[in-house]
Amino acid sequence: MRRYRFIVARDHEQLYEHLVRSLADLDEIEIILDRRVEPRRRGGGTPRPERRVQTKVDEGLRVYGWAFAKIERP
Repeated sequence: MRRYRFIVARDHEQLYEHLVRSLADLDEIEIILDRRVEPRRRGGGTPRPERRVQTKVDEGLRVYGWAFAKIERP
């Protein structure tokens, strides 16, 4: 069975709650609230460049407040 993940940005809790209620009967869709937080700056030094490459999920969260991704399982 194909599986999908609906990721909702932290500041869109109402959307998250709506999706959980609306899609509760669909076992192939997992709905999660994005748990990531921006890294804290330490000291007054120059910030390091971000290592993580921006993905479509990151872009979707930033632009729309949500992203939809297929879960790849071997």
